[in-house]
Amino acid sequence: MMILARPSVSPYLTRSLMALGVPVVVADDAGVPMRPALDLITPEALRATPRRAYQALLLTSSENALSFLYDVIPHDDRVLKARLFKDKAAFRRAIRDLEPGFYFQEHALEDLAAVDASTIPFPVVVKPAVGISSIGVVRVPDREAWQAAVAFLHKDLEEYASNYRANVVEGQRMLVESWIEGTELAIDGFYDAQANPVVLNILEHLFAHEADTSDRIYYTRRSLVQRFYEPILEFLQRFGDAFDLKRFPFHLEVRFTKDGRFVPIELNPLRFAGLGTTEVAEYAYGINVYDCFFRQVSPDWANILRRSDDSVYSFACVDVPTELFRQPGLVIRDRELHRELTEVLDYRLLSETETSTFAVIFFRSEDLDEPRRILSLDLQPFFARG
Repeated sequence: MMILARPSVSPYLTRSLMALGVPVVVADDAGVPMRPALDLITPEALRATPRRAYQALLLTSSENALSFLYDVIPHDDRVLKARLFKDKAAFRRAIRDLEPGFYFQEHALEDLAAVDASTIPFPVVVKPAVGISSIGVVRVPDREAWQAAVAFLHKDLEEYASNYRANVVEGQRMLVESWIEGTELAIDGFYDAQANPVVLNILEHLFAHEADTSDRIYYTRRSLVQRFYEPILEFLQRFGDAFDLKRFPFHLEVRFTKDGRFVPIELNPLRFAGLGTTEVAEYAYGINVYDCFFRQVSPDWANILRRSDDSVYSFACVDVPTELFRQPGLVIRDRELHRELTEVLDYRLLSETETSTFAVIFFRSEDLDEPRRILSLDLQPFFARG
């Protein structure tokens, strides 16, 4: 069963659900391409017969769907674990045994300015205890930067509060935790009914500089998967055992440290990479992640990794600048941005009234030069007030 919700449902996802014949619930007023062709269940019908959801495989298109599941099947083990994972403070407490000695503290947003910065082992990252994307996330390198970071958080959370539900971004409880040095990886996958982990995607998150926390560029390539597939699978087995995960799809973010450890950053439950970005697997490897999940099969990674092609397949999440978000008369010069890329695979425009990300762009390159250039590209010239 697929639970669709705002802010964005891709045509690729809709076509996949049609081909698979998966029952679909539209949990809110999300725009759904080809909606009449789907096997639709109304939210009211599912509330009347929640057994269907308890028994079904569950995947959501967006964490905005979680409140619907919390309401309809509150006692489902997957939903109970989704609640745990969405609370980053509770998540940190739960994985103490996996990462002993890791520093984290929880504070109310209003109390951050009064925290004695001399007690904090910088560098740290501060983020909402319940959050999504890069909203309200800031890296603080030292005690001198603490007050400026607190001021930024107040402003950032206030500007985006109206765009997400409280169970997706809850800006009153903040987590201060160690900044983890290393390569940031994102893994899409699921645990099957026997608690075996299945890897669907391995992506590297690129950053423009040390303080960057944006989600602008992720990429995958054969050599990246080849390097990390086996150790990630072993890590996922230990992680899944710690939480007894079964029939559970996820988007997991980790840091791979210089001493060869995977340190979990967060697990986003019951979904894959957001805004349809998980679909980069189709372009890179011919993997339909929705097909794999609902049929409960693993991609043929052994065959995929024997291929000679090591092209870079990236996606860019292009955000409207904070000062222009939701401003009337916004003009976006998307065609000019399109011309910045050599080989565009798909260019998806999103509604700038739904999310601060106005476009998701999939593109191919021979190496990492182009993704790194787009990562550092000044986007201001592509936006204007009408």
